[in-house]
Amino acid sequence: MLSSPKSRRVAAILALAGAVPIVGGFHLVGLHKLYLGQRWWCLIYVALALTGSKVAWIAGVFDAMFYLIQNPDEFDANFNDEPLAETGTGSGTFGAAKSNPVVAVSDSLRELDQLRQDGLISEYEFEQKRRKLLDRIK
Repeated sequence: MLSSPKSRRVAAILALAGAVPIVGGFHLVGLHKLYLGQRWWCLIYVALALTGSKVAWIAGVFDAMFYLIQNPDEFDANFNDEPLAETGTGSGTFGAAKSNPVVAVSDSLRELDQLRQDGLISEYEFEQKRRKLLDRIK
């Protein structure tokens, strides 16, 4: 299950399930984060729920809405480690990237580094994505 592609609908259903109280008013918050492989976020949601705060399940509802309105390609890029599809029709580096995975990974690393330099992703997110990209070469 951990290596299979993640579904937007399943993630949204699990996020909404966290908002519905079960036995004794306990909420199953964070299941969607666990499903998506974000264990630390799952622990944060559970910790917030254990304090009695409603923030965790409200955030789960917002997460569910976000997953459902998010473009499927963006969801795959974020949670299934699939690169976003190119929209250009030129045969520049994208044409070369199809034939050579090293070129594709190096181009992706450059784009990822630019996102980090622009402050759009954190150093931690950069390092995670960089490792996954480099694992594709091996």
